[in-house]
Amino acid sequence: MVERIGQHKHCRNCEKAIPYKDLYCNDGCETEWKTKMSKKKNQLMYFYIVMVIIMIFAVTLMFLG
Repeated sequence: MVERIGQHKHCRNCEKAIPYKDLYCNDGCETEWKTKMSKKKNQLMYFYIVMVIIMIFAVTLMFLG
């Protein structure tokens, strides 16, 4: 027999099955997820800044000769 599983989602951080209305299984997972996403956001921002600096440098070199 196939066992039916009720409506559920998985925690964004640890992938445990949780009730459908929740996003995280506990407060610890929520804070860990937000910290992880904040670090990724900062890394992406630094990457964009470095790319803009490189592009400005390249364009300057191109016009200078």
